[in-house]
Amino acid sequence: MRVNVKRSPGDGTRRSMRREGLVPMLLMAPAAAGVTLFVLIPAVLSLVASLFRVPLTGGAWTFVGLDNFGRVLDDPAVRQAIGNTIVYSAITIVPSLVLGLGLALLTNAAGRGRPLVRTALLLPMTANLVAISVVYAWMFSHPGGFVNQVLAVVGVAPVNWLGEPGTALYVVALVGVWRTASLTMLVFVAGLATLPATIDEAARAEGIRGLRKLVLITLPMIRPTAVFAAVLAILNSVQVFDTVSVMTGGGPLGSTETVLTMTWRIGFGYFDLGTASALAFLLLVVLIAVGVLQRRTLSGWGR
Repeated sequence: MRVNVKRSPGDGTRRSMRREGLVPMLLMAPAAAGVTLFVLIPAVLSLVASLFRVPLTGGAWTFVGLDNFGRVLDDPAVRQAIGNTIVYSAITIVPSLVLGLGLALLTNAAGRGRPLVRTALLLPMTANLVAISVVYAWMFSHPGGFVNQVLAVVGVAPVNWLGEPGTALYVVALVGVWRTASLTMLVFVAGLATLPATIDEAARAEGIRGLRKLVLITLPMIRPTAVFAAVLAILNSVQVFDTVSVMTGGGPLGSTETVLTMTWRIGFGYFDLGTASALAFLLLVVLIAVGVLQRRTLSGWGR
């Protein structure tokens, strides 16, 4: 005996909705797996290790609670590294944003040569940072570097740029500005591309041009883009490592030591992974705070 079961029209709709809901989850799965593997798991392990004394050479882990955090904050060398990182950020973020915006405006005004100009200006971001750091270290080397040779032509005595505590951090920051400006330029180019062409036409009709147009029209309309570029510049500055390692190694007298180089030094130089994990976790908290601040800022403007 055959029994015919009538299916309601809603059954097919629900199955279709379930299938459609699976597609985004499958597309997000690789990214979620990457974030879990390379961000969440290391963050949890770093937090756990920060509560123990972890000898790199082996041996049992000894639970010390928050002692590692206290040792980090009480260490004068760590405080100096934190101060250096703040100074480095202060002298690189604003120039990177201003230069990036200027380069983005330049590429937009390049006309037919725009693709060529944009490609040339993106080279700093694609170049190998270690190789670039080696080139800059040679340029500012003492006494026969390129910069000192130029100074000698005008009768100025050679300067030990990377060997003096008063100048070394600024030379390292110069590399950071040069590289980060290329990244912020790319962000600003994308932001400027979203502006409707009618805005330019309306501004031209009202006689608003040049700097006045930039201040009154362009900048207010790309505020979310500017916030995103600023966050990228902050993250780059806080996480500086390669440039310092290649050009100065943290010297002279710790004047270029940053949070990341100090973390590496504590963990793999002093073989104290527990204290290094505590410092790394504090840096992670700062990075998360920057991301939350960006999200709240953009959400506030979006209302």
